[in-house]
Amino acid sequence: MVVSLCGRRAEGRGGLVADKVEAGDGLVGGTGLSDASAAPVGGVPWRTRRARVAVSAVFFITGAAFAAWASRVPAVQERLGLSEGELAVALVGLSAGACLGLPLVGGLVARYGSRPVLFAGMAVYLASLSGLAFVPGLPALTVTLALLACGNTAVDVAMNTQGVIVERAYERAILGGFHAMFSLGGITGAVAGSVAASAGVGVGPHFVVTSVVLCGATAVAATALLPDPPRDRAKKSEPLFALPGAGLWIPGLVAFCALMGEGVMNDWGAVYLHGVTGASPGAAGAGFAVFSAGMVAGRLAADRIRARTGTVRFTLGCALVAAAGAVTAIAVPTTGAGFAGYALIGLGMAAVIPVIFSHAAGLRPDRPGPAIAAVSAVGYVGFLAGPPVIGGLAEATDLRTAMLVLPALMAAMALLAMRLRRR
Repeated sequence: MVVSLCGRRAEGRGGLVADKVEAGDGLVGGTGLSDASAAPVGGVPWRTRRARVAVSAVFFITGAAFAAWASRVPAVQERLGLSEGELAVALVGLSAGACLGLPLVGGLVARYGSRPVLFAGMAVYLASLSGLAFVPGLPALTVTLALLACGNTAVDVAMNTQGVIVERAYERAILGGFHAMFSLGGITGAVAGSVAASAGVGVGPHFVVTSVVLCGATAVAATALLPDPPRDRAKKSEPLFALPGAGLWIPGLVAFCALMGEGVMNDWGAVYLHGVTGASPGAAGAGFAVFSAGMVAGRLAADRIRARTGTVRFTLGCALVAAAGAVTAIAVPTTGAGFAGYALIGLGMAAVIPVIFSHAAGLRPDRPGPAIAAVSAVGYVGFLAGPPVIGGLAEATDLRTAMLVLPALMAAMALLAMRLRRR
């Protein structure tokens, strides 16, 4: 099905369609649906609506699976008798698996399509989750975590590619809502993990049952996914590894700033509240919950706002909101100001990544998977670099000074956002 732009330009250049006209993709490439596949409901074919629900489910499942692991890290550490240093070594497996997997996955999606890659990635992802409960020691834990990250990376790129396909069929921004489902899945998985830990359920039963349930849910959702746009068969000979090409470096650097900021908040947000503002351990943990709630709220509202403002102004606004939050938390070192600042940071950072993924896919309408993977690869470098950079600066100065990296990142993102239109 080819989606036409005829008659849409008069609506202005602020929304998703305008972004794609500027990018030059014409919103073509289609989804492979026939006119007889389903009767339209409210102007959208039923099959497309089913696909939207299915992709939302995949995002939710991915977030829930990772949260299951994250919520039981202390239990795995205790079972294996690992010190903090040994656990840190094991966690390198996550970073290594993600870094190695991202460039490769884009090429796999280009060659074989997003659906097969999503199936294979989810199988590796959920099998690795189960395996984490039974590893005998540190080396096996490190390898299994690397496999978990590789599977997660494959699912991440494939499900975002599916999200872009559905978004094109809808002719309006909906990718932010998919990412909100990931956050909701993470919250659900974390709550389930907390309940399991409180009830004394071992990591073995918890991880195995979680994997089986999520595998079944994935199988159901997979029946409604859409085919990828037709690809030029000559491109089958292209290398599997996907790195940013012309036009993708600016979106990649925007992703770098956003994910570096998110990594800083994940690893240092609670530490800052406890060490700088004097918050209790419980209040410091609640600060991360406030940040996460801001992320969910921002993603749920992102699509409607972006449709009115366009990608450039939306991304610029996100950077300004997040910068205001960072300045608030740093300038007024109190717990209350920290909570307010964290909420604004979450709101600002929430939808940058889905918007940039959608923008990057529009720059490569025939190969959205590799485009998303290439931008992700640049962004993930920032995610990994953020926490150690803060740690090094805090060691040289103090944590409050080190956290000035956050507003600096948002300023850089604002400058980069203003160059997206020219790409």
